[in-house]
Amino acid sequence: MNIFSEVKGHLTARQAAEYYGLKIRRNGTACCPFHNDKHPSMKIDKNYHCFACGVGGDAVDYVSRMFGLSQYDAALKLIADLVLPIDTKRNEDLSIQEKEHIRREKAKRERIAHIKERFEKWCSQTIDMLRNCILEIDDVNHFLIGKPPDIIFSEDYAQMLHAEPLINYWLDILCMGEVSERQELFLKDRKKVEEIAGKVCAGRKRIMGCSRGSA
Repeated sequence: MNIFSEVKGHLTARQAAEYYGLKIRRNGTACCPFHNDKHPSMKIDKNYHCFACGVGGDAVDYVSRMFGLSQYDAALKLIADLVLPIDTKRNEDLSIQEKEHIRREKAKRERIAHIKERFEKWCSQTIDMLRNCILEIDDVNHFLIGKPPDIIFSEDYAQMLHAEPLINYWLDILCMGEVSERQELFLKDRKKVEEIAGKVCAGRKRIMGCSRGSA
């Protein structure tokens, strides 16, 4: 039996999580510590799973994710912290399969961290971009007061007015929505968001440029 099997034989994910401070309800649910969870979305007992952000695993995986450790170091931490009756000396020479497992877990964690960083950066930049779009639409609304009908009823202005409620909807998701809603927007509609923002910016330039040219 390897070190991981021995640790999991002594501990459930719930026992490990409670030891490190997670408040778990009687029904086995808890607020997930791995994202900004406002309502309990994690189910935890022998293993754990979050229905909001999708993470899950056993006691070793929980401690690995919580403290940013490799699976092996997480197992050692559990043995030391909870004083488990496991001889770590005979586990020092890991098998090829265990080393490969640790390597894959490390690569997976690094990949997830990279995606998370990219996602957070996109959210911040997109909020700024969409807020700028709202300002550009407001500028055009004021600019068109008293302008000729051929400018007011242009295709560019119609597209901007059509885009405004959609932009406000996206801003609501990015600023006040759940993590899962922001992730869905990122995965499914980020190209559409950029396309609409580009059209608003280009439309503003054409409207104001045409008006100046006809003045």
